Amino acid sequence: MKQFIVFFIIIILTLPVAAQHKNQQDVISSAGSVDSAPGISLSWTLGETFIPTFHSSDLIVSHGFQQQLVVTVVGEEIEFPADVTVYPNPASDIIKICFAMPPEECISVSLFNSAGKLVITDFIEAFMPEKHLDMHDLSGGIYYLKLTSGNLSNIYKVVKL
Repeated sequence: MKQFIVFFIIIILTLPVAAQHKNQQDVISSAGSVDSAPGISLSWTLGETFIPTFHSSDLIVSHGFQQQLVVTVVGEEIEFPADVTVYPNPASDIIKICFAMPPEECISVSLFNSAGKLVITDFIEAFMPEKHLDMHDLSGGIYYLKLTSGNLSNIYKVVKL
């Protein structure tokens, strides 16, 4: 009985510590601020996804969202259906996308700059073991390569010299 009471007390004392753990969601943005006045608070970031846009003759307003992070655990981990190698990284003009086994379906290729702007779209035909993506017209910096097959996708960070 003593062991049960000690165990129960330990559980009760650790609950407040466990309840203080909070997941935080990071926003990647180029600017932002928080301002407040009596009865109102405004939090904004530049570069955040926006939902609707409202127009009038002399004003355009778009608002975004800042939500708490909600994590739903799924019983199994879903992975991209192909073993992919992206090289060279960093790259100067061309990056190669190679598959250990050629994909059985078409794969969509999207390249985004660090601001999230789509700069290149392409596709990889089914059963093609390799794809060369020409980046010579792009300026140096960090890019994100998104490969999508059906409703699954992988994102790779690529540095352009």
